[in-house]
Amino acid sequence: MKYLKNERGNSAFYLIWILGISAVIFVIVVNITKVYLVKEQTATATQQAAFAGTIVLLETTQEGIEDFDSDLTKSAAQKVLDGGKTIQDQIDEKVEELMGQGEDLQLAYIKAYNSIIPEKMNKHPQFKSVMKDKFSDSGLSGRLYHAVQSTIEANKANHASVEVVLSNSTWRVEVKADSDFETVTDGTYLKSFSSKIPQKGYGPSLDYVKFMY
Repeated sequence: MKYLKNERGNSAFYLIWILGISAVIFVIVVNITKVYLVKEQTATATQQAAFAGTIVLLETTQEGIEDFDSDLTKSAAQKVLDGGKTIQDQIDEKVEELMGQGEDLQLAYIKAYNSIIPEKMNKHPQFKSVMKDKFSDSGLSGRLYHAVQSTIEANKANHASVEVVLSNSTWRVEVKADSDFETVTDGTYLKSFSSKIPQKGYGPSLDYVKFMY
């Protein structure tokens, strides 16, 4: 009988040991999953923020084109040289051509800008002057940063850690930010600690922007 009692004691010990190991493994799996989710959330935030910054540059580009086309004192000579077509007319024609090849609207505009704007800036000094003025506006960097920061904050990443760069090699908006990660712990085997998980996001290349600086 004593032997059987010992067996029961050993079984209880092993059961507790197995349950303890299982709990530790469960907590580790939960933490690995949480790291992955935080990483994915931060990656999404920075990617969307980079696109938000890109949209600011695209809007600035469109504003420059509209300002030039609407000012007859500046655009009259350009229209004569380009067969009566405005800069916008030529952009729209290129966009339509690209969309006919299967491109989506936003990417079609980016490719049209990359193709047409450098050529027109080189050909028409007045157009070049208007576009360079638009991109040298002191308020542009503020609008760009605000768009990025707002998107980061909306996606629950740390807006205070945001870094925004317009790369002068790839001419794209690059955003770096991080999110807080805190471990889930069983309170016994695994100690609680917090860390920051950084990620980067990249917008599409706007090659024509290099001609603005």
